[in-house]
Amino acid sequence: MPQIPQPQTYTLPPASPSHHHGRTVAAWILAVGVTIATLVAGIGMIFSEMTVIYVGAGIGAAAIIVSIIARAARPGRSDGEDAKRSADWYGN
Repeated sequence: MPQIPQPQTYTLPPASPSHHHGRTVAAWILAVGVTIATLVAGIGMIFSEMTVIYVGAGIGAAAIIVSIIARAARPGRSDGEDAKRSADWYGN
């Protein structure tokens, strides 16, 4: 029995997502920092060393804080590029 296609019920966003999504310095700081923090905390868990686990947690917290600061500073991003994007990215 063939299936009858249903009408689409979703709505499209009013503008395109950020051109730099996931490609900013802040994103890389967070990704690398959390990876290092996980590795350090994991090593601490393997050897049952609470001090090393806490150091890993501290590295993770520091990575989050530095990433937030870097995001606020917006390195690697220019306002001019965002202003050039058209409000209607579907071409209507």
